[in-house]
Amino acid sequence: MNRRLVSLLVSVVMCGSLVAFGPAPASAATCAADGANCKVGDVGPGGGIVFYDAGSQQNEGRFLEAKTTSALAGGIWGSEGRFLNMPLSTSMMANNFFGSSGTIFIPAWIAMKQIGYGYRNSLLMSLDPSSVYSRLKNTAFSGGFFLPSKNELDALYNYWKTSGDKRLDYADAPMWTSSPASATFAWYQLFQDGTQFTDANGIIRKLAGNIADTSSREHVGSGFKSKPFYVIGVSAFPKYSSKAPTWQVVSEAKANPSCSAGGANTVCKVGDIGPSGGIVFYDAGKDEYWGRYLEIAPKECEGVKIPWRPAGNTKTVYTNIGGYSAAELRVLAKGVGMGQFNTRAINVQLGAGTYAAKYVDDLICGGVDDWFLPSKDELDLAYNLLAQNRVGGQDTPIGGFNKGYYWTSTDYNNTTAWAQYFMDGQQFDRVQTLSGNKLPPANPFRVRPIRAIKTNNVVLACAQGGVCKIGDVGPGGGKVFYVAPNSFMANGKGVRYLEVAPEPIGGEKKTTWTCLFNDESIPTSASIGSGAGNTSLMQVRCPGFYDQILNVGGGKTDWFIPSKDELNELFEHQEQVGGFSVGNYWSSSEKNDWLAWGYFFGKPGNKIFGVTNGNLKSAYYMRPVRAFGW
Repeated sequence: MNRRLVSLLVSVVMCGSLVAFGPAPASAATCAADGANCKVGDVGPGGGIVFYDAGSQQNEGRFLEAKTTSALAGGIWGSEGRFLNMPLSTSMMANNFFGSSGTIFIPAWIAMKQIGYGYRNSLLMSLDPSSVYSRLKNTAFSGGFFLPSKNELDALYNYWKTSGDKRLDYADAPMWTSSPASATFAWYQLFQDGTQFTDANGIIRKLAGNIADTSSREHVGSGFKSKPFYVIGVSAFPKYSSKAPTWQVVSEAKANPSCSAGGANTVCKVGDIGPSGGIVFYDAGKDEYWGRYLEIAPKECEGVKIPWRPAGNTKTVYTNIGGYSAAELRVLAKGVGMGQFNTRAINVQLGAGTYAAKYVDDLICGGVDDWFLPSKDELDLAYNLLAQNRVGGQDTPIGGFNKGYYWTSTDYNNTTAWAQYFMDGQQFDRVQTLSGNKLPPANPFRVRPIRAIKTNNVVLACAQGGVCKIGDVGPGGGKVFYVAPNSFMANGKGVRYLEVAPEPIGGEKKTTWTCLFNDESIPTSASIGSGAGNTSLMQVRCPGFYDQILNVGGGKTDWFIPSKDELNELFEHQEQVGGFSVGNYWSSSEKNDWLAWGYFFGKPGNKIFGVTNGNLKSAYYMRPVRAFGW
């Protein structure tokens, strides 16, 4: 894969949160119950592994931790009846957990899927003594753990598949969530590939419910055989609040001049008519690297009967790159913030033809041409918020969404891609060359573009997140030494700049490359974008060994040891950056099982030595770097 394409691959920012992707920190630290100094990858107060950080305290907590093993469900999800069959608008339990002042503001089935609802869902399941939560409360869910909601379990799956965290030992099997989809169906997730199902609405024909199932159903074309259901216990901390998380669907698209006018001072709310005539369905709360708001196009800009890739085109979208496998990149490609860059990568690789990503890339709608194909999670947000008022099989009154399948920009395996069934929100991998269902109902596949909106045109300094040039002070207090032509992937997100940490107070200290010398090679990479992944692998090999080196400060915790090519950029620009000792500096790239790459930094103006390599036992300097910006 060429560097131009590498620069198009970017990361996921899940729902505006600080969900961590990429190799896990190999930390043995135990988080306190108050969450102080806690980070993803740490051991939580309940003894599980922290896999999610909301970024700030929420009603349901800030962090989620998971038990390290899965457990056989050993029975049904739950019985029809009890709270599941009660009208949730009048249920006392529902009023206590899902509303305010006795009122339900949102469709309960939609709320119960979200992050923050697993604990409350499990409390409701405890009313049913036959439910999987009640049966396993003192075993799989002991210590205050609960059955995660649909989105909580998906966050755990994403971390498990992208982190390389060997402490997690989960079965490749279907896992129950605590999220019901109706009185007789509940959501589950295949830990074989991450698909989340309910099997309702004809996905499994003539199926009246799945909550009494003890094993998963086989799906046509899936290849996954029926297996017994498992569960994984999850817990949230710091302490829970009695107030339910906020989640409200859009009941009407509203005019708001401060949003629809666009420009330098755009301020939108979810449900507003956007600057291009669509509907705003997501607010990250602040400007992210991709923007702040997401707007979905109006119905008249929808594409109909369009495949994901042209027939006969077999070009590969993702290959192993930058310390990430193609499979890991496909997991990253699911998230919020990824759709725009998925679309670019697809177009660069597939080229000419009629297909979904090309349709949106060529589209002019509402006077703008910056539309893209939503990622799996971006389209799911739009479905949850906008498509909940459907009458029978008619198009939704908000947004005019059909009941059939809509493509996402998330590749599944280069043969199939994720699509969403807008009748009930289930997401499946569908053959990329299809333009509609082969079997009745023969609905055409559809494409609904989205776009990102930034909120201001203020020129920010490099340290404030603005445009940077080599030698500028970056957000972490170090000097910028590399500016990519577009972007590259590091620490699980799309970035453009590298900054080097300031010289440590008291001067630099030398260290060996590793704590072990047992001729065990680490599969590191030399390319730009691979330093973060290399560093995580090194931390797994030597827990705690690099902690002091990487504890640079500057309000940032994402420092890493540069790869060979990253260190080369630092070597080439050392005079513009300054502050180096004369001597050898390690990269994070192994040459073989007993040598690693480094560079010799000479006196200012003297760069005659350059690249070198040394025995892993040799003592070299290590200067961390970090990646940032877009």
